[in-house]
Amino acid sequence: MAEMTEITSSFLAREECSARIRKPNPASVTTLDVVEWDHMNLKMFYPMALASTWSVRTCLYPLAVLRSRLQLQKQHTVYRGTMDAFFSIAKHEGIRGLYRGFWVTVPQVGTSFIYATVYEKLRAVLQQNYGWTSCAGISSLAGGAASFCTQAIFVPTDIIAQHMMIYNYAEKFISGNDHKVLDYLRTNKGTLGIRVIKAVYHSDGITGFYRGFWASTAVYVPTCFVFWPTYYKIQEVLKHIRKKVNLDDTSLLLDQAVAATLGGAVSTIATNPMEVFRIRLQVHRTTYGETLARLIRNEGWTVFTKGLPPRLVSNSIYTGVVMVGYEIVKRFCVLPEYQHAVKW
Repeated sequence: MAEMTEITSSFLAREECSARIRKPNPASVTTLDVVEWDHMNLKMFYPMALASTWSVRTCLYPLAVLRSRLQLQKQHTVYRGTMDAFFSIAKHEGIRGLYRGFWVTVPQVGTSFIYATVYEKLRAVLQQNYGWTSCAGISSLAGGAASFCTQAIFVPTDIIAQHMMIYNYAEKFISGNDHKVLDYLRTNKGTLGIRVIKAVYHSDGITGFYRGFWASTAVYVPTCFVFWPTYYKIQEVLKHIRKKVNLDDTSLLLDQAVAATLGGAVSTIATNPMEVFRIRLQVHRTTYGETLARLIRNEGWTVFTKGLPPRLVSNSIYTGVVMVGYEIVKRFCVLPEYQHAVKW
């Protein structure tokens, strides 16, 4: 869920985003196609954006559990596929199994504000101070930098949540090095989340919470580099198609929903091998070289599709719904002097 939290944390912009360099006089604005940072009441925006993100994350979290277990299993030793994993977890572990580790990822919602702030501020600097005009280029660079800034929270919470997700059947998902964490978990009592935190610290110290930091960065930063160009290109294509068939060019939210959904799908497919590498590195506690060697030996070409279906569905829906949700929230939070110009 972390990667899509990062992308959808940024405030949306269309191809015309580069056209507005300086804040205009409100009276001179007749149509507000793009709701920017300085158009909004941020005191209203932050809580409303948080609520919309939280709702979608809660609904889609079970897909993150399915993805993690499918990516950690060796070939098909535990589950035959996505549906088999879902029904098996639902039958034997119930709703708690599908939401195991959820509370640990709650801090990731807060990183939306860190991401959004870095993203918007850097995007403004690139536009205003350096004269960049490519929306895809600006968003990719700003998104990549913002993603890097949020890893301090994403990496440790992901590691803790992943250990919790597989706890009930840990022996089927772990390799040799990880038994140290499992043995500590089994010999101590208390809340599972607290035990996992203690086990990771006992096994590797504070650095254990940042295992795979660079592997995680190699997933989330490239996600932005793939997502944003795809997002803007699809919007251009949709606009061109509408123009050719003489359709009204007013479906901004629809275009954004389609572009975000497809952009999320493309970036998910492109980064799936690194996502498998990341989660195995963090949970199996192997070195970068050993993790890569095991993936090649045990999974081969299936690394490109391992755990992909639930990840693809989750990320595509998440980007589409949250992107549109953010745009709607932004319009509700527009300052009074700009409300007359809002375009729905």
